Amino acid sequence: MQNQSLEIAKIIQHQLMTLGKIKVWSWGAHSWAVIENGLEFKVQGFKFKGVVKIVLMPSDTYTIQFIKNKKVEKEYSEVYFDQQVPLIDEYVEFTGEKYEQDVNNAVYHF
Repeated sequence: MQNQSLEIAKIIQHQLMTLGKIKVWSWGAHSWAVIENGLEFKVQGFKFKGVVKIVLMPSDTYTIQFIKNKKVEKEYSEVYFDQQVPLIDEYVEFTGEKYEQDVNNAVYHF
């Protein structure tokens, strides 16, 4: 079971880095850890700071949880591998149309 979880964690991390390495870096992703059937890591994004937990489900989709103070703040189910990066980015960093304005206000607001 432990070897299987390690392989799943490696696959998830590879998928994230292949589909959006720069976005993963922008989240400040760190403290990567193998969990049962998945991977979790800490992020320090513009919108969300906490833990992202990704678990492979029997349906070959993922459940992604955003955890803050040991409580699940948001959970998404039936996420396909190619939806992980955009979904996490939307929740953690939000690079929508007001992103640049929001960053400027946060950074340059004296």
